[in-house]
Amino acid sequence: MRAVDMYPYVKANLRKRFPYEDGWIIRKLDKERSDNPDFIVERRRRTHTDKVVVEVIARCKVTQEDIDALERHTKKFSTPGVRILTRIIVVCAGADTSLVPEDVDLMVLRSCEC
Repeated sequence: MRAVDMYPYVKANLRKRFPYEDGWIIRKLDKERSDNPDFIVERRRRTHTDKVVVEVIARCKVTQEDIDALERHTKKFSTPGVRILTRIIVVCAGADTSLVPEDVDLMVLRSCEC
């Protein structure tokens, strides 16, 4: 399965966790034009903006390169006035996630399996 095939399921799961009624906006970013994560979830507050960086991994193993890319994306969006609430890696059920650090949330999609 390709990452783009997973996007509808990812967006539906993100919407459950980050409801529109609470001010959350889910943006799918263009990965082909620049080094971007798959999704940014954000909510503007009076004094800051809360963001969540989401990376979709369509393979059955999360690699160190995937972790490094997530770190780059986090640094890119960590600007003054922005608070990164969490980072999420999305994988298919059964994927090897042994390299994923403890401070990164995992979203496991049951719609695809390894």
